[in-house]
Amino acid sequence: MKSNKTSTDAPDPVAIGNAIREIRRRGHLSQGELARRLDMRQGPVCNIEQGKNLPSAQVLVRLARVLGVTADEILMPRAYAASPQTRREPDGAPAPAERLPVIPHPRNHALYLTSSAVRLDADAALAKAVECVVRDYLALEDICQVPRQARIPLQLAFDPSPSGIARLASQVRHLLEVGDAVVFDHLELLENHGLRVVFMPLPDGVTGLSCHDAQNGNAFILVGAGLNPERQLFALAYGLGRILLFNRALFLGEDPLAREPVRHKSARLFAADLLMPENAVRTSVGQTGVRPDEWDFELLLRLKHRFGVSAETFNYRLLELGLITAERQTELRSQIKAHYDAHAFAEPGKSRRILSPNGRLGDLLHTALLRADPEASAIAARLKKLKIPVER
Repeated sequence: MKSNKTSTDAPDPVAIGNAIREIRRRGHLSQGELARRLDMRQGPVCNIEQGKNLPSAQVLVRLARVLGVTADEILMPRAYAASPQTRREPDGAPAPAERLPVIPHPRNHALYLTSSAVRLDADAALAKAVECVVRDYLALEDICQVPRQARIPLQLAFDPSPSGIARLASQVRHLLEVGDAVVFDHLELLENHGLRVVFMPLPDGVTGLSCHDAQNGNAFILVGAGLNPERQLFALAYGLGRILLFNRALFLGEDPLAREPVRHKSARLFAADLLMPENAVRTSVGQTGVRPDEWDFELLLRLKHRFGVSAETFNYRLLELGLITAERQTELRSQIKAHYDAHAFAEPGKSRRILSPNGRLGDLLHTALLRADPEASAIAARLKKLKIPVER
C-alpha cells in the first residue's frame, strides 16, 4: 500500500533553522551563547540555523528547554506564526531558566559586572536595561556576522602597585599601537579594537559600569550619557581598568569584588596613566618652559585640552609627576572647584572634545536594518525606549 504522506510533510530544514534563529534572537541570545548552553560547538549550531542540518531528537529537546519553547514551535514554525497568542515578544517574554545574569558569580557565568559600587540586584530597572543592551549588542554582532573577540587581550599579568599599574597602562597603549603619543579620540581607538562601548542613561552618581564577556574574550563598557566628554573619557578608561583588575583577581583565585576602595583607586590610577602617559605629559609641559611654581589657570586649561581630561584630573596628574608645586596645585584646585560650584560641574574653558556616542553600535544597527532583519527593528525600538543615543 502506498503512503499518503507527501514530500511537503517532511521537515523543512531551512524553516526550522529560521525558527530557531528567530526564537534565539527574541530571547536575546547570541549564537555562541546558545551553543554554550547546548554544550555544543558553534559550527554545528550555525549549520542547523542555516538549514544545512536538522537537529537530532536529543538536540531538539535541549533547544526547546534552553529557548523556553515547545518542540512543536521549532518543528512547525508556520503553524505557530499564525497564532499570535503563542508568540513571545522580547519585552514580555518569560525568561528561560538559564538566562545570562549580569550579577557577578565568579567562574560560573560568561558575563561579570566588574564594579561593586553599583548593586544591580538592588536596582531591577538598571539590571534589566543593562541586560537588554548587552543581549541586543550580541544579537547585532550575530546578525552582521562580525568578530566578537576584542583585538587586545583583557587578561594581563601585572603588579597592582602604583608603578605596576603605570606599566600596565603603558602595555595597553602599546597593544593599542599608540605608544606614548597623545590620543585625541580614545573612544574611537577602543571601538576600533573591538571593545563595546555604550553611552546610556545611568543613575545619579554612577559614571559608568563595565562587564567582562568571558565567552567572547571581550567587554562591555557602559558610560553615563549625561556626563561631559572629559568625564566620559575618564569613565571609559576607568571601566577598562576595572575589567583588567577583575580578570587578574579571577586568575589568582581571589574575590574580584573585594577590597573595593583599593580596586577603585587602582582603576583611577590606570585611567590617569592611560589617558595621560608620563612621557607625553612631561613632553607637553617641557615644551611650554613653565616652572612648577608658575602654573596659572589658563595654562592648565590649555594643556589639559590636549589630553581630553578634566581640569581637576590634569591638575592631580601634574602633582603626581612633580610638575607643579603643592601650593600651586592647591590654589588651582580651589579655582577649579569654584568654577564647578558656579557652573553645575561644567568643565572650565568649555570642551574641545566632541564624542560620537555609540558609533559601533549604530553601525551594526544600520547594517542589520539594511538587511531587513526582523530583530533589528525590535532592537532599534528598545534602544530608543531606553533613551540610548545611536548615530544613524
